[in-house]
Amino acid sequence: MSCKLLLSGDRNNFTTLALDFDRKKLSILADYPAPCNASWIERSSSQWSVDHLVGLSEGIEAGLLYSFDIDHAQETCKITSQQATLGAPGHFITVRDGSALALGTYLGGSVALYPISTDKTGKLLLKDAPRCEILPEFPYKSEGHGPNHVRQRQCHIHQVLEDSRGLLYAPDLGSDRVWIFRRDGLKLDLCGWLQCPPGTGARHAVLTPDERIMYVIGELSHTVVAFDLSNAPTNGILPIDGFAPNVIPPTVRPHHQFMMDSAEICLHPIIRNVLYVSNRWERQIAQREPHLKDVPKELPPGDDVAIILLSEDGRKAREVKHVRTNVDVIRGMRLSDDGKYVAVVGQEGGGVEVYEISGENGDVWALVAGLEEGLESGIKHVIWL
Repeated sequence: MSCKLLLSGDRNNFTTLALDFDRKKLSILADYPAPCNASWIERSSSQWSVDHLVGLSEGIEAGLLYSFDIDHAQETCKITSQQATLGAPGHFITVRDGSALALGTYLGGSVALYPISTDKTGKLLLKDAPRCEILPEFPYKSEGHGPNHVRQRQCHIHQVLEDSRGLLYAPDLGSDRVWIFRRDGLKLDLCGWLQCPPGTGARHAVLTPDERIMYVIGELSHTVVAFDLSNAPTNGILPIDGFAPNVIPPTVRPHHQFMMDSAEICLHPIIRNVLYVSNRWERQIAQREPHLKDVPKELPPGDDVAIILLSEDGRKAREVKHVRTNVDVIRGMRLSDDGKYVAVVGQEGGGVEVYEISGENGDVWALVAGLEEGLESGIKHVIWL
C-alpha cells in the first residue's frame, strides 16, 4: 500500500513524495517550480491523475492567491488562476457553500473573501471580481503595541475557520483575539471576538465536531486556551476558566521558553478528546538568543509535539504527553483523513517524518518513515494527496 504527500514552503519547488507503508519508506516522486514562499496549500479536488489545488504566496507589500493543477502522469504543474492579496497571506479555506475563499493576511491584518467558481469536476478558479475585505482595529493602538513589544505591533491574522452557522473565526497573534465575522454571501460583518489572555499571540485554532468548544494555541504563551461557543457571538468572550495547559516539553527551562514558538494545533478526526500541538525552535534557542546562559550543549534530535488528553466534556486537560521528532522547527503538521497517520515537516532541517497513531486515546506515536536527503530546506507545509 502506498500514498502521496505534497510539500511546500519557502523554497523553489513543490515536491511530491511516495509513502510505501509496506517498506516503510518515503521517496521523492517529482519537483515542480513553485511561487515564492508557498507556505499554505490545499487540494480542492482530483480527477484521474490530476490534483486540483489552491495555494498562496507570502509577500511583504503584496501576496498572491492562486489555483493550480498537478498532473502526476505527465509530471506538469500549471497555475490556472490568481489574485493579488495584501501582505503575507497566511491561511485560507473554501467556505462551505463553495462561493469564495476566505483568506487571512498576517501583515495585511485582514480577513477577505475572494469569489470563486467551480466546474463539474470540482476544479476551482478564482473569479476576476472584487474581494470583500475587513481590517479589524488594533486593540493595543493607544499603547502602540501589545504585551510582546516586538511581535504585537499590529493585527496579525494567522488563520480562518468557519462553522456550520456561517460564522468565520480568525485567530490574531497581534491582538490576542479571535475575531468573529458573520458571512452573508460575499459580505462580512464583524460581530464579536474571543478574548485571549494578554500576550497569548493566538495562532491557530480548532473547533470540536459539535462546534461547542474552540481550542486556541498561543504562539507566544505556549498555552492552549478553550472557549465555550454555545452562546451567540459577542464582544470579549472569555476563555473557559482553568483551561490553559502549557505545551512546551518539561526539558526546556522556563526562562528559555520565550525563545520558542508553538505552531499547529489539531484534533484527531476519529478519537474524541485528544489534541496535538507542535512546538518549534528548541534546537535554536542559543542561536536565537546568544546571551542566554545555561542552554544545554547537547541538543535534542528535533522538535516536540504535545499530546493533550482532555476530560469527557472537553473542558479540562487531564494529561499532557510529549513525542520527540527528528525534524528541526516543526512548521507543518497534518493528520491523514482516517487519523491513522500524521506527517510533520521541519522548516530548518530534518525533512519530513510520518508517524502511525495508535492507542485508545490516540496518544501512541510510532515513526513509520522519514526523509531528508534530496529535499530543499524551508518546508512549511504538507498535505496528503
